Amino acid sequence: MANPQHHHDTINSLFFNDLIEIYPSSERAYHCTSISDLDFAKLGILRCISHAKTGQEFLQHHADQGEADIDPGHFFKALKSPRRLANITSLNALLLPVMRRRCDDPFARFGELDDFDIYAADGHYQHAATHDPKPGKDGGKTIATGHFFRLDLRCHHLGYIALGEPDAGKKKSHDITVIKRSTPETLRNGAGKGRKVIYAWDKACIDYHLWHRLKHNSGIYFITIEKSNSAAEVCSRNLIDPVDPRNEGISGDHLVGTSNGVQLRRITYTDPRDGTHYTYLTNEMTLPAHQLVIIYKCRWDIEKVFNELKGKMEERKSWASGSEAKRAHGQFECLAHNLLLLAEREMKELGLEDEVERKKGIRRGGTRRNREGKPMAQATNFIGRAVIRATQRTVRFIRWLRAHIYSEAPLSVSVARLAAVWGC
Repeated sequence: MANPQHHHDTINSLFFNDLIEIYPSSERAYHCTSISDLDFAKLGILRCISHAKTGQEFLQHHADQGEADIDPGHFFKALKSPRRLANITSLNALLLPVMRRRCDDPFARFGELDDFDIYAADGHYQHAATHDPKPGKDGGKTIATGHFFRLDLRCHHLGYIALGEPDAGKKKSHDITVIKRSTPETLRNGAGKGRKVIYAWDKACIDYHLWHRLKHNSGIYFITIEKSNSAAEVCSRNLIDPVDPRNEGISGDHLVGTSNGVQLRRITYTDPRDGTHYTYLTNEMTLPAHQLVIIYKCRWDIEKVFNELKGKMEERKSWASGSEAKRAHGQFECLAHNLLLLAEREMKELGLEDEVERKKGIRRGGTRRNREGKPMAQATNFIGRAVIRATQRTVRFIRWLRAHIYSEAPLSVSVARLAAVWGC
């Protein structure tokens, strides 16, 4: 095992190092005497990692570890601040180029995708905050809080698109409504001029005219699962190259016309692992079919990240009622996920590997099941094996970080403990 880097004294300093380095470049920073912006960012991230169920419990635990005794009123006031929200939003945006530099990009070997930023996007719901209003005259059930996130499939940076704000009388925001409310600049997420952006989104995002406008005006593309009631009609021969071994499993690649005059592309694929059939629609006409299937296959990564947030970090409930506070909570979840991934990468650069997880993966190899519980064979085709990586942090890693993030023990001691936890 390599020696820990000397400029990090503790796990805390290593974990927050990237945040501290980018902070001087963040927007809307302001010197506050109650809680500094940097301390506020750290507090929100620590609360996401903590197993505390309430803000009061977290702040008490924080003080009990020898940290500053934060007045709950100050923390919740900061949580509602639009300026503070702009600051942490800026911090998460600044982490994107950091992660693109330091994290492995499984799509880098596909030259056809060099001009594309690639995202998976979806909504994620949490229980309403304790003091959220109950709709209706007699007070019905509170409405779950919906967040819409995007996951950069190149580096696994988690970003925030929007807070779900359902129309009157509805409990959830429809995905296409969120896309329509988002500006092209928001959807492009800082992509440079001439660069294309493609989203793998579930089938709730279909709006053919909107797809057409975003493609031609802003270089934004989509790929999704075709709905069963789609009336798109084939208007080309089958464009698939059956000789190319990378297309194994793909039976069709056609141009199709819709009733409102928009031309799309339909790709049909059968997963050889379990025989499940998939039919995709996209407004991207130039990429090889196998590349588009791989991109959509990786959409499942964002669902695994949601499992990390809700199941392993226990972020199941909104922290506060105001819209700014809910958005801040979503941004903190992004920051926590991103710093966890960077911290895990630091550990691997020190020579550690999660041997426990590797051995579990070997044991699971022949017994993996799909969402319906049907047994799945191991992937042998190009599409099934093109992108293989960990999609979330393990609960062992998160437990270890919780136990050591407040520790003043030398970094080498904490790293040695992780080596034991990982079975190195």
